Amino acid sequence: MDFDINLMRDDRCTLVRVHGDIDVVSRTRFEEALFEVVDSGEPMVVDMREVTFCDSTGLNAIVAANRRAAEHGSVVALVALPPRVQRVFHITGIDKFIPIYDTLREALSTLPSKTTRS
Repeated sequence: MDFDINLMRDDRCTLVRVHGDIDVVSRTRFEEALFEVVDSGEPMVVDMREVTFCDSTGLNAIVAANRRAAEHGSVVALVALPPRVQRVFHITGIDKFIPIYDTLREALSTLPSKTTRS
């Protein structure tokens, strides 16, 4: 499966849309994109509705990005995980410390406002 990632910035956050398999082949590109966003200090929402597979390297990239975001005083949220992918997050316990939302609207409603972040 092909892998693609797109970043869309607005005044609330950067939305990261991921398509395809997140695995050892795509890990570097995925991790670099996540780190670029969290290093900016902006909140990040990762839309995973089109992710077909996520292995341990993908999980590690998300955990590392979440840790870096916390160091910058920012947040990471995940949206629309397919059941197969969500199961991996649940089994590993990652869903206990990285918020997962069903919809983008739900995730955006939990982000701190710009005045709160300033």
